[in-house]
Amino acid sequence: MWVLGIDGGGTQTRALIAGADGRVLGVGRAGSSNYHSVGLDAAVAAVAEAVAAARAASHVRGHAQAVFLGLAGVRSAADHQAFREPLAALGLTDAPERLGLDHDLRIALAGGCAEGPGIVLIAGTGAAAYGRDPAGATAIVGGWGWLLDDQGSGVWLALRGLRAIMEATDGRGPRTRLEPAIFAELNVTSARAAMQWTMRPDTARSQLASLAPVVLATAEDGDRVAQEIVTEGTRQLGRLARALGESLEWPPGAAIPVVPAGGLLERRSYREAVRAELAAADVRFALLEASAPAVAGAVFLAAELAGAPFSAEARRRLATELATR
Repeated sequence: MWVLGIDGGGTQTRALIAGADGRVLGVGRAGSSNYHSVGLDAAVAAVAEAVAAARAASHVRGHAQAVFLGLAGVRSAADHQAFREPLAALGLTDAPERLGLDHDLRIALAGGCAEGPGIVLIAGTGAAAYGRDPAGATAIVGGWGWLLDDQGSGVWLALRGLRAIMEATDGRGPRTRLEPAIFAELNVTSARAAMQWTMRPDTARSQLASLAPVVLATAEDGDRVAQEIVTEGTRQLGRLARALGESLEWPPGAAIPVVPAGGLLERRSYREAVRAELAAADVRFALLEASAPAVAGAVFLAAELAGAPFSAEARRRLATELATR
């Protein structure tokens, strides 16, 4: 038996084929599959490309016993309906009832908490949080998109950094080392050129998010403006977790597990700043180290759809093998 899990985000799509014992059989990658950003056709094409690469690496034959996709932007019934026919046309499995689809937050929590109660806090291209309490009730907060929301995300940090440069240029704000750092990253020499790059129609949100590590590095180097941006970003991420801590039902006095996910929270300085923010909250949180990445969570959910949930040993094996890839 082999199952297929797909993690589709705003920056990349990752497909994972695994055996029932937790062996990694194949991994494939492609571009964004957030259809609100790239369109439905491009999103489905990214899924197909990632799956084809995983199949080529694994040499498996036939259909997956079950498939689970966690795709950014899939929340409403209309989102699910939009993908129904395009995914069926890919022929990922010969059993439609064993093809699962949900948002990428769910698979991130499945990877970190094995579908147990807890909160997953994502900070990557975008930012959002998803929680499941011990009674099985779930909720999502944040993730309303880069224009209106996503505070603390990669795009948000980048835009705040760029805005600080513009304000410093015309005297509304203090000078900051973000200016030379971001100029070097963009290969430009002026605030106007940086503005023009930002406003170009072909500048993707993933390209904006790639400036976030520059903001974090500048903060780590002691720049006060960058530090203030990072502090506000962690405060906003803390608000996401607190909202779920208050809206769902948790055992009195028990610490609520919080799983960090997304590229930004892989960076130690940002993750530890978020840990400090959560420690100061009225609600008691315990920031965990994710036991397995989101794509592994998709595989775990696929195995459950197949009626053959992974054992604890198989979960550990999958996480260990993925850590080396």
